[in-house]
Order: sequence, then structure tokens, then C-alpha cells
Amino acid sequence: MKSFLVTVVITGLLIPVLSDTTQADTLTLDDCITIALQNRASIIRARGAEDLAKADRRAALGAFLPRINAYYNYGKSYTRDVKTDASVPTALALWVDTLQFPDYRTGQLVNWEIVRDSILGYETREFAGEDQDRTNKNWGVDVNMSLLNVPDWFNLARAGADKESAKLDVIASEQDLIYAVKLKYYAYLAVVENIDVQQEAVKRANEQLKLIESKYELGSAAKSDVLKQRVQAGNDRLALLEAENSVITAKADLAYTIGLDPAGDVEFSKEYTPETFNGTVEDAIEYGYANHPGYLAAEKTVDAARHSVWAARASYLPTIGANVGINWSDGTRGDTAIFNFSSRTHSIGIGASWSIFDGFYRERSLSSAKIQRNNAYAQASETRHLVALSVKTAYYDIKNAETKTQVSRENVEAAAEDLNITQEKYNLGAATILDLLESQVALKNAQVSLIRTEFDLNLAVARLYKAMGRTR
Repeated sequence: MKSFLVTVVITGLLIPVLSDTTQADTLTLDDCITIALQNRASIIRARGAEDLAKADRRAALGAFLPRINAYYNYGKSYTRDVKTDASVPTALALWVDTLQFPDYRTGQLVNWEIVRDSILGYETREFAGEDQDRTNKNWGVDVNMSLLNVPDWFNLARAGADKESAKLDVIASEQDLIYAVKLKYYAYLAVVENIDVQQEAVKRANEQLKLIESKYELGSAAKSDVLKQRVQAGNDRLALLEAENSVITAKADLAYTIGLDPAGDVEFSKEYTPETFNGTVEDAIEYGYANHPGYLAAEKTVDAARHSVWAARASYLPTIGANVGINWSDGTRGDTAIFNFSSRTHSIGIGASWSIFDGFYRERSLSSAKIQRNNAYAQASETRHLVALSVKTAYYDIKNAETKTQVSRENVEAAAEDLNITQEKYNLGAATILDLLESQVALKNAQVSLIRTEFDLNLAVARLYKAMGRTR
């Protein structure tokens, strides 16, 4: 009894775990979107660009902060005099230095030091040199800061606009990916539904074949009727095989789109809630103007371009900067107990510079900034018009798809009723096998058309949401 209770408890604990594992392997549309936003390279690149834009803004803000540099230098030198040669006068030369002789031109007594070098000469002796050891240490801190540089203010504003634009680019990339995932997911659902239609057609064709073969055995149906129905049943089986292959391909395509290995074994849920939009086309367009990330990013680009123009104009103004420095020095030479030195230096300064002429470089920069600003204005205008066009097109595609879907549902009902009537007529001999086959094909085509129109409707709503800047 005890072991039975233990088994029941363990089973009760494992069933939820196994159930969660099974459910985790079946991905819904929201699961697919979440996985895609984590795995796809396009999103990773967009987020990397956003991080770089944030770093650029920090760098632009850093232009207002002081630059601090610290340094330290240490040096040590050794001087060793191994041999010193020196010329010294000989003893005879020193004695002659004390002698005086009359100058034959003036008659005055002079010292004959002049002839000592050439006649009496010098002798060379070696002396021991004096060793010297020296050490030097320097360390200090320098602080430099820009007090007035007008272009820095505009560059900071431009960097802020670029950061917001990069953030919106990430959102736009995410919405593009979400739309791509929806496209592949709805395509997968469509081919799955098509399998149901094809399986129903095969089942119906086989039942008709059995019925006609029975009638043929009873002599109430011709051999040609049996052959024609066999051909129809074979065509339906081929269509079913093609539909099954389409499911495999669509599943692999969806797995690749969300960033999973297409060779892996993953299942996708067939349950989903169709999306709808109940507003007017004017509401959709206004929402797009206020929320479409591509359009908002284009406006931020215009903002950044305007600040670039002002920064280029401000380059004609002077700049003012300040600096503060502290330096310590310490050194020794020879015997440190006898001779050493140290010092401390403080410095502070302020300076201004004004570029009068730089070879038309500023003029070229200003022209380039104006061109980029004008391009940004034009791009923003085109993007705004594209938002309106995309929203309007998708909105009326939804209306068209809704009408087609309703007509397709009515066609399915009518084709099913026609098949039933034709079947009764054929059983009574009032209809031919061709009439019966035609009704079978008409029903299958109506069912396939309904799947296609439902797919178009779901895709049109997804396209409208993308044009509006909505995800759900």
C-alpha cells in the first residue's frame, strides 16, 4: 500500500512536468515572435547600432567634461669613468716657464711659454675618473576643460536625436520581423488546413469509387464510370501527397524565420486568434503618423541634420579653454646625502582661439550639412506619404479580403449542397459520372479558395498593423 501511494505521488509530480515539456515543444504565434526577436541577426545588428548611438551621445556629452591626465616618469643613470687621459707639462717645461729671454725685436724680457708646446712638449698621464649616479622622478596631473565651444552644444543635440533614431530603427526592425513571422505562420496554417481538405477529398473519392464499383457489379453503372472515378481518386491522393510535402516545407521555412534549426523537430500550434481592425482608414492613417517607427526615425534624422547645420555654422565662433596642472619632481646626483633636489610646480591657464581662415574647410562642412538636412527633409516627407499609402492599401485589402472570405464560405456551402444533389441524381440515373466528378472538384476548389482568402485576410491585417506601427 505504501509503495502504491509513493507511485501515485511520483506520477502526480511527473505528469505536469511532462505536460509542460510537451506544450513547450508546440510553439504558438506569440512564442514564434518571442524566439525570433531573440535569435535573428537583423535584430541583433539593430540593437548593436542603438548601443553605438548611445556611446556616441555619451562621447558628445563628454565634450563638456574636463580631460584629466596623470603621468609618472622614473629614470636612473650611471656614469663610470674607466680611464681619463690628460696632457700635462713635463718637468723641463715647468722649469723653462720660469726663464725669461729678451725679445730681439723689442729688447724686452718675455716668457717663452709659446715655444714650450712645440719644443719641450707635454707628457700624457692617466687619472682615475669620478663616478656619478643620478635618479629623476616626475609625476603630476593635468586637467583641461573647454569653457566655450558652441558646436559642442549642437553636436550633443544631434547625438541625442541619432540615439532616438537608432532606438526607433530597432522597433522598425522588430516590426518587420514580426510581420515576416506572421507571414510564414499563416502560410503554415494554410497548408495544414489544406491537408484537411485534401484528406476529405480522398475519403470522398474513395467512398464514391466503392459506390460506383457496387453499382457496376449490379449492372447499373458503366465501366467507364468506375475508371473515371479511379482517376479522380488517384488525383486526389496525389494532391494530398503534395499538400503533406508543403507542410514539411512550410514548417522548415517557419523554423528558419524564427531563428531555429530547420532540421530540428519542432511543432507549431494550429490554434490562433484571427486579428481584426474595426477603425476607419482615417484613424489608421493618423495612428501611423504618430506611431510608425520608420516615419518617427526619419523625423529624428531631420532633427539631427538641423543640429549638424548649426554646429557647422558655430565653427566660425571662437573657443575658450582652461587648464590646471600640478607637477612634482625629485632627483639625486652622486651621494644623495650630499646633493639631492625636489620641486613642485603649479600651473593654471586660460586661452582662446579663433580660426580666421582654414582653407574653406568650414564652408565645405556647412554645405555638406545643408545637403544632408535637405535630404533628410525629403526622406521624411516621402516616408510620411508611404505610411499613408501603405495604411490605405492594407485597409482596403482587408475590406476586399473580408468580402472574398464571406463569398468563399457561401461557395463552400453551395458546392457541398450541389454535390449532395448531384450524388442523389447520379444514384437515380439523372446525372452522369462527369456531373458527379465536376461537383467533387468544385467542392474541393471552393474549400481551397476559402483557405486562400482567409490567409489573405490574416495577412492584410498584419500588413495594416505593420503600416500603422502596431504589433498586435
